[in-house]
Amino acid sequence: LFFICTFHLARRTHTRSAEWMDSVPLFESSLKTCPRSIKSNLEMSKLYSGLVPHMLDLDKALSLISTAQSIDPQYCDVHQQYAHVYFQQSKYISFEEEMVQSLLCSFTMGQAMNNWNKYWKVVLNDGKNEAAKARYDRYMVRIRAAVENDQDERRLEEEKKRQKVNDEL
Repeated sequence: LFFICTFHLARRTHTRSAEWMDSVPLFESSLKTCPRSIKSNLEMSKLYSGLVPHMLDLDKALSLISTAQSIDPQYCDVHQQYAHVYFQQSKYISFEEEMVQSLLCSFTMGQAMNNWNKYWKVVLNDGKNEAAKARYDRYMVRIRAAVENDQDERRLEEEKKRQKVNDEL
């Protein structure tokens, strides 16, 4: 009886330890435990969108991203992942829209800027695609407006801090 119990517990411990050694079982376990985890949904989406080649399933990846976004619509990492999947699906207009949102997120801005520049360098290379040029210009207006709005908000915040310090003196 002691041997059976020990064997059972050892097997369970080994199985659980093995889950923590590989990202796929770890995130699968995480989603089973907490299906409303934004991070776990997003990371599983990355696995299904090509990070693990034998698991490639873009529809499943989109479903997981959608779940993550439904949990917290303000979680901006989802835009980078949507863009990644849309690019693989050759849905370039959707890719462009998500890239704009990804550029406006401070956490994903660096990678998004790299992808944005590479993409538009190729698309606008010959200068003959007027529709693409018009989309690019429209996106840049949105981005500039968002940056200016952010700068204005920061100035107001700093002014409030200065005013508070002056009031305390």
